[in-house]
Amino acid sequence: MPVDRRRETPTPRPPKSPGKGLLGQLRSHPIVCLALLTPGIPEYLSSSSPLLALVVNPAWFFVGLAINVGQYTAGALLVREALIRWGKGWPSGALLALAYGVTEEGLGDNTLFRSTHGGDGVLGHFGRYLGVNWLWSCGVLTYHVIFSIGLPILLLGLALPATRGRSLLGRRGIVVGLASVGATTFAEQLLVLKAFDFWMGVPLLVGSLATIAALTIAARSLPASRAEPRRVASPATPFTYGAVGFFLFPALFAVEYGPARWPEAALPALVVELIVIALFVLGTRPLLGARARDHELACLSLGLLSFLAVFGVAITLPLPYTVPLAVLVVIFARRLERHYRPAAPAGQGPGRVGPQPLG
Repeated sequence: MPVDRRRETPTPRPPKSPGKGLLGQLRSHPIVCLALLTPGIPEYLSSSSPLLALVVNPAWFFVGLAINVGQYTAGALLVREALIRWGKGWPSGALLALAYGVTEEGLGDNTLFRSTHGGDGVLGHFGRYLGVNWLWSCGVLTYHVIFSIGLPILLLGLALPATRGRSLLGRRGIVVGLASVGATTFAEQLLVLKAFDFWMGVPLLVGSLATIAALTIAARSLPASRAEPRRVASPATPFTYGAVGFFLFPALFAVEYGPARWPEAALPALVVELIVIALFVLGTRPLLGARARDHELACLSLGLLSFLAVFGVAITLPLPYTVPLAVLVVIFARRLERHYRPAAPAGQGPGRVGPQPLG
């Protein structure tokens, strides 16, 4: 009797139309969608830029919004465009995201170098060497790689699959994007100079520019085949990827701030922090490249966004004004997870999802 092999291998659920809701409205305006994700996720969901300013000081809120959109949205668009035009994968994207992080936190906010900017607390002094806040730099640059660049590009591709691999900028758009990042970075530097009377100095300026250039050249030179894992082991469960996403930054915070009372522990803490980041990269690498899995990526995104939503609410206590945004973002991520959940016959686990094109 012939065997019906269709019962042996579950197939992924076919993609559904986003419908007439928010996704349907944004389908024809992907740049607007990306503008909601950036700076919505890294700034407003985390409460780094307080939404409450819209009520307390509307003028300053819109100034900050203009700077954030001019920096985050333009940065994500430029990284995405570079990956598509160069035919590169996520390793090159991570290098470009690092270059963006150095641009914002080094040349703009100067938090990589200022010891009194306040955002890092004790990390302005703990782990500081040769004028650089190394522990803070390691954590905040990882934050930008994931939340400012990587996750918005990924979510755009998951939410609007028709945009995958599709260029969103022409030559004029690229010029405008570069000018936008440059102008907002310069504006931030002027604000820092006026408000904090801080100037990084020529050596750190040259070092930052050289680092940005080196990361960009490396991203351009890295073979696209590096995005495909040479050997993909059996992936972890989707729940595991979600848990990894949720607990990544709590683990980094514990490594950074836990031993801060012992100055001699700064170097070991930095080494441990780099190990945690390396383990995260190795653990999630099977999801990247041509053999990526949409459902697992959606679960990882849900975990990362859930953490940031909880973090933003906790930071704003006892007036948790970020709750509506946090609920909206988690619902959005949960809908993506359910949308890409593979259909499987009864009694069998979920099957593999097809390749993940570049977002």
